[in-house]
Amino acid sequence: MNVVQTYYSYANDENPISDTAGFLSADMNWKSMALSCLLLKKHYGRVTLYCNEKVRHLIIDKFGIPYDNVVEIPEFMNIYKGCNLWALPKIYTYSLQTEPFIHVDCDWFMFEKLSASVTKSDLIGQNIEYDDQFYNRRTLEKLISNECHVYSWVMNEYDKEPVLRVVNAGILGGNDIDFIQNYVRTIKDFISRNLPILQKLNDGFVNSIYEQLFFYLLAKRGNKTIGLCTKGDKLSTKFDWLPMDISYAPKTGYMHLLANLKRRMSSYVFVSNYLDYIDSEISYRISKYCYDNKVNPLINFPQWDIYSHDTSTSCSANSGCEGIPLDITFSSPKGKLVIQQMEERLNKCRKLIYREQKKNVTPLWEIASLWDDDYIFTICPNINFSEISYETASVFLSKNKEKLNRLSFTGKKIYLVLIPDASMMKVHKCVITGIKAEIVEYLSAKGNTTLSEIGTYLTSKYGISFDSEHIKKAIDRTIRSMLVSNILNLNLK
Repeated sequence: MNVVQTYYSYANDENPISDTAGFLSADMNWKSMALSCLLLKKHYGRVTLYCNEKVRHLIIDKFGIPYDNVVEIPEFMNIYKGCNLWALPKIYTYSLQTEPFIHVDCDWFMFEKLSASVTKSDLIGQNIEYDDQFYNRRTLEKLISNECHVYSWVMNEYDKEPVLRVVNAGILGGNDIDFIQNYVRTIKDFISRNLPILQKLNDGFVNSIYEQLFFYLLAKRGNKTIGLCTKGDKLSTKFDWLPMDISYAPKTGYMHLLANLKRRMSSYVFVSNYLDYIDSEISYRISKYCYDNKVNPLINFPQWDIYSHDTSTSCSANSGCEGIPLDITFSSPKGKLVIQQMEERLNKCRKLIYREQKKNVTPLWEIASLWDDDYIFTICPNINFSEISYETASVFLSKNKEKLNRLSFTGKKIYLVLIPDASMMKVHKCVITGIKAEIVEYLSAKGNTTLSEIGTYLTSKYGISFDSEHIKKAIDRTIRSMLVSNILNLNLK
């Protein structure tokens, strides 16, 4: 089965370096494409990219994203200027397929190969999308009220079904090429008949009608089987069901950064870090070329001397106070001095601290469970922490617009933790309580320990049984978050 992707740049000049494609930043767009391609190659060996000429040089020659074949798309979208028909380049790619294929969006990450039950179906799609927010229904109503030509089989579904269903096209294709070609012809006919109205409306939701609704209804009419990556008849258009595992842990299934998911800072960090894990050379080339062309990253890469202008510090001296518990509050003169000293050390030793951060979390991508006694945990020597009162913690959380219910058990210890972060080039201030505070307290006294020993300690404190896999996974996730936050260090026996 052929694997294909599409990228069409609308940049006015010949260098589309600033294309964001809906992401937080352009560098995230290119890194997402690279990550998607590399994961597809891992499972299927070869990937073909369909793109227009202006972007080919950037993707292949500058970034070195390893597509096996590149097919140039003509600059045909000028015909549809003002229509907001951004899915049409994908339709063009579908039209060129003469053999079984899967088309994968460039923000779609395949962590494991599709099952045979999916790939042997007549057609392939991501999932059946349940239009519970009525995006598609309202779009159809707009088309109808503006006297668009809408096919009878679409109107029948509209009249019969109060909630419409479509096939999400994050991944789309199949074995029935005759169906695909008929589907493409139908789309071309629809757009040709309604072009003046589509220009007037300029409604991006129309793409869901011709690409996703038409696919679903034509498959339904033709009694075609659709192999789905996620099954379910009422998967919401809120996408709250969508797999979004951005934790530092082994990955399964798939992830699709569609809609507002691609505009989250957590998504940006995940894409950047996971690409660096998969192929650090490509990650570097994209970061460096973007940086040299005034596309600044949202986080810093000290190992490459690439810095965000928004997060860099300007301090330059060593603190000498790392790892010492301090009796401070975040607003006291002593506390402010400690933060200043940590910022100064961060600026001076940023590359060292960055390497320590990477060394601490990179293994987590491969570790299925931290309960293996080969793993030892210690408090990160770069942090500072001190016990604070409930009142002080409440003031801190309210100023940072965090939920006060984090402090629900007032009888327990609360710590203010100061954490130097080389990826953001700043000292983070965070409040921990509950199990995280217990772990910090235990490790500050113990020095180093395994997760099994931490579990025994927590059992004595809370009476929790760690025979439950659910509980063990929850503690595993807690430890991972503390490692990623640079509160803990990970070591091997």
